Amino acid sequence: MLDFNELMGHETNGFVQPKRMRTDKNGRIYHATQRAAGKEFIFDKEIGKYRHNLLCRICARFNVKIIFSVVMSNHTHDVLMAENVEEISKVLRLVNSAVSHKVREQNPRKYTNGKRVFESRPYLRAIKDIVSLTTVGKYDYDNVKHVLERGEFVPYDCFWALKRGIVVKPYDKELYTALFGMSEKELCDFYESNDSQMVAKLTRERFKDWTKLDNDHFFKADFSKPWQDETESVRNPCAP
Repeated sequence: MLDFNELMGHETNGFVQPKRMRTDKNGRIYHATQRAAGKEFIFDKEIGKYRHNLLCRICARFNVKIIFSVVMSNHTHDVLMAENVEEISKVLRLVNSAVSHKVREQNPRKYTNGKRVFESRPYLRAIKDIVSLTTVGKYDYDNVKHVLERGEFVPYDCFWALKRGIVVKPYDKELYTALFGMSEKELCDFYESNDSQMVAKLTRERFKDWTKLDNDHFFKADFSKPWQDETESVRNPCAP
């Protein structure tokens, strides 16, 4: 399973981390990761819930869909879908700005002289195929599960709601079936029942008949057409 540094696109050999690569702008679904500056534990339950509620409101405003969202004590993971990466970047800038303000309000003595709350900007990695999307979801699912098994807390995770079939905008109930060929509850059961390698293997088998056109429809930005709701256009050929 990928660790956090690998998901951030860095080497993990203990040397100085290289500069992050430029964001691939030719995508529609992105895995956004954001660390707190100095790996500080800035998220408690209150700020974690505040951050997620704010993310939902701003995503709805800019027509960005949330597929997965997890808030850990010192970093966040969001898998977001939009017409283009600029919309996702705009959403995350607004979220980080508001969260930074709230963290500073709660810790005025700690955040003085312009001390940053977050490490620069979020790292955005374009997800280009269904296997990558499914395994990123599995990583986020296991990340939450392992923290809870250690008796620690998770400020917020979307999976408690997905397991119960609770899906509200800007999450999209029909999008899970359109993308994964299963409901959000079935997807959580799939993650719970299989390890990372098996998830990847079964996903490859399930989508082996996908064409490049099928893949590009969901994962490649088309700048010649206006943004449309995927659940109303093309249905996943692997969906029931």
